[in-house]
Amino acid sequence: MKRILADLHIHTVLSPCASEEMTPPAIVRAAVAKGLGMIAICDHNAADNVRATQEAAGEALAVLAGMEVTTAEEVHVLGLFPDAAEAASAAEEVQATLPDRPEGGDRQWLMDADGRVVGSLGKMLSAASRFPLEQAVGLIKRHGGLAVASHVDRPSFSVMSQLGLFPAGAGFDAIEVFCAAGKPEAEARWASLGLPIFHSSDSHYLAEIASRTTSLTMQGATFTELRTMIRRGAGGPPRGA
Repeated sequence: MKRILADLHIHTVLSPCASEEMTPPAIVRAAVAKGLGMIAICDHNAADNVRATQEAAGEALAVLAGMEVTTAEEVHVLGLFPDAAEAASAAEEVQATLPDRPEGGDRQWLMDADGRVVGSLGKMLSAASRFPLEQAVGLIKRHGGLAVASHVDRPSFSVMSQLGLFPAGAGFDAIEVFCAAGKPEAEARWASLGLPIFHSSDSHYLAEIASRTTSLTMQGATFTELRTMIRRGAGGPPRGA
C-alpha cells in the first residue's frame, strides 16, 4: 500500500472564475512541486481540459477526470470519473441544459497540453444546469463516477447553504470539507454523516493548489483504487492534511 497525497478539486482556465494562469502544464508543475501524487480536474459544468492536463502530466502525476456540476438548486457537486471519455459524456449532458454564452461573455478557454488556447466553449458554464440534485448525482453514477458533495461547510453553493440540510438519500459517495479542514472539533459534525471526508483546495489560482489535501492509502494512484477504497473501505478512510 502507498500513501498518496491528493488534491481532488482543481479548476483550469476553462472555468470562467479561474485565473488565466491555470493552464494544464502550469497546474501539473505546481502540483508536482508541492508533492502531490494525484489531482482531479473539476471545471464548472465541463470536462474539456481534462485530457490536456493528463497529457501534460504524463507519468509525473495521476490526473483524474472530474467535473463540478451546478445543480438546478445551485448546489455544487463534484463528479470524479473513471476516464476522460466518461467525464466528457457526462459534461455533454450537463451542457445541453445550459444557456448559450453571450457574445463578449466570460473567457472559457480550451487548451492543449502545452498551454496553448485551441478554442472556447459556447455554453455559459457559470449557469445552473437543469438537473435537480438527485438527478445530478444519478448522472455522475450513470457514467461510472463518484459523487462528492462540494465544500459542504461553505456559506454558498453547498448542499447546506442551498438546501438547509444534508440530503441523506441523495446518494453521495463522499463529502468535501473546506472551512473546517484540519479543525477536529469542526470536522466532527461532518464525520457524523458516516461518509468519507476529503479535503481539497478548490483551486482557482496556482498558489491555492495543495492548500488543502487528503492523504490516501491505496495500492496506486488510480480512479479504480480510489473507488475501491471508498466503496469497500480498503485502506481506511481518507485523512485530511
